[in-house]
Formats: sequence, C-alpha cells, structure tokens
Amino acid sequence: MPVLPHKLPLISAVVVTYQPDRGLLEHLRRILAQVPTVVVVDNGSEGADAKRVEAAGELAGVRLIRNGSNLGIATALNLGIRAALQSGCEWVTTFDQDSAIPKGFFEQLFLAYHACPARESVGMIAPGKWSMGTARPAKPPPPAAAAFSYVMAAITSGSLIKAKVFETAGFYDDALFIDYVDAEHCLRMQLNGFKVLSATLVVLEHELGTQQTRNLLGYALSFRIHTAWRYYYIMRNRLVLYRRYLTTFPRWALRDARGMVLELGRIILLEHGRKQKLHAVFQGIWDGLRGHTGRHPGYPPAKTS
Repeated sequence: MPVLPHKLPLISAVVVTYQPDRGLLEHLRRILAQVPTVVVVDNGSEGADAKRVEAAGELAGVRLIRNGSNLGIATALNLGIRAALQSGCEWVTTFDQDSAIPKGFFEQLFLAYHACPARESVGMIAPGKWSMGTARPAKPPPPAAAAFSYVMAAITSGSLIKAKVFETAGFYDDALFIDYVDAEHCLRMQLNGFKVLSATLVVLEHELGTQQTRNLLGYALSFRIHTAWRYYYIMRNRLVLYRRYLTTFPRWALRDARGMVLELGRIILLEHGRKQKLHAVFQGIWDGLRGHTGRHPGYPPAKTS
C-alpha cells in the first residue's frame, strides 16, 4: 500500500468558466478547501452568469482573469496556467466549471502516483472515472482493482499536470479552440517522454454533455449529447489529430475513429435537431480534412447559453 509523504506538493488550480450555473461558487469552495490558490479564467460570460463570475473573484484565494469574449478552452487554460505557474507551484490542476471534487481528492490522486514505480516519467495524473451526479453515479471499481494504469489520453477536468510538462511539451494548442484540446496535449506530452497516469479508484463528478433519453423498439436509451456547434469542433479536431498522430499513435487514432462512426450514427438515428447537427458535423469533417483550425466564425453562435 503506497504511503503519502507528510506534505503534498504545492498545487495551483485553474478553472475555466463560460456562462456558469449556480453551482460555480460551491465547486470553487470545494477546490479552495484543498489547494491554496485558484485562477478563474472567464471566457466572456454575460448577464446573471457574469455576476456569478464576479462573485467568484471575491472568494479568498481566487485570482480572476476576464476575457472580453470566448477565446476557447485552450487559450483560457493557457492564460490560467501561466498565471498559476507564477506561484511557483509544482503541479497545476485544471477544472471545468461544473466539476465537483470530493474530500481528499488530491490525496487520492497522489496515492495512485506513489503506487507507480515510474513516477519520474509521469506528467499527468487523471481521475479514473467520471460520475454524472446522483442520476448516473460511476460504477464502483472491483475490489481487486489496481490503483493506477497508463492511458493514452484523459480529459483536463480534475487532472494534475507537472509544472515541468509545460516547459518541455508546451501548452495547449490555441488553434483547436475547444474539444480534443486535452487529447492533443496528452499525445504531445507522450512524444516528449511523459506518461499519462489514470488513478483508477478516483471518481470526479463532472457533466459531459446533456443527457437525452429516446425510446427505441420499446427500450429507453439514455446518452449524452452536445449542441450543433460543439459537434463541429469535435468532428473537425478529431480529424486534425488523426492527421498529426496517426503514424505515431495508430491504435489511439483507430479506436477514436470507431467512436466517431458510432457517434455519427447516434446523431442520425436518435438525437433531436439532427438536421442542424449534421450540417455542423459535415462542416467540421470538411474543415478537418483540409487541416483548418482556429475559431469558426459561426461557432459558437451569438448569445449561446
């Protein structure tokens, strides 16, 4: 059984916000109970949501960076991480605005880290599972489950990244804007000699899209969906990454491509608003095949909530 050192290393947190809901302040308080400083980077929230962001900036330990518009998740993360690194932290942890951490979250992540015999090569520690809240809690791991495993990619929310990773492998790719930003950085991290560690026993409460339920042949099917504009970036950036990493990480690319086909089939057969979504999907595929990146002028549309 691994034993934690007497004191955890210095951690700074980065939280990216965009039109956050009422849970934001509670999520931030949970993080502040475990780390000394949080950098909140807001991507142009408006109205009542902007007031929640302002209230977040008043919490002790929070540094608020407000962008005048939606600059994308990659740019927001980079702004926050650069600010966090100024504190001299050894690790940076990143969160989406709707992620809720349990007590002892970082201790659990570091238990997995200290169970790993190749700690020096680990650049990122990620939760092993994500719970969709009380409606869809994560399945508990089997009793004999290992404390860690190596993975090809993990989402940024809830992950810990060594500060020196950014010196060696660089920051997130601003040109991707949103979606697959985390996967690209994980793959690039590995090209620079770092491993991505999954803390298999650790669960983070995090929303991945919106839940939709449809009846098919008498069976109720529940699944997570996205808006049309998100599907544009998901499809486009998938193809951009295949172009970059197919030869170096073929198994990852082929496995992800299978997921893309299944997702496309689900949109066609089951999702509401399929006409608008398919239009965005095929725009994304076309731009991805041509290697186009950056923010699309129509996505996200104005006043998206």
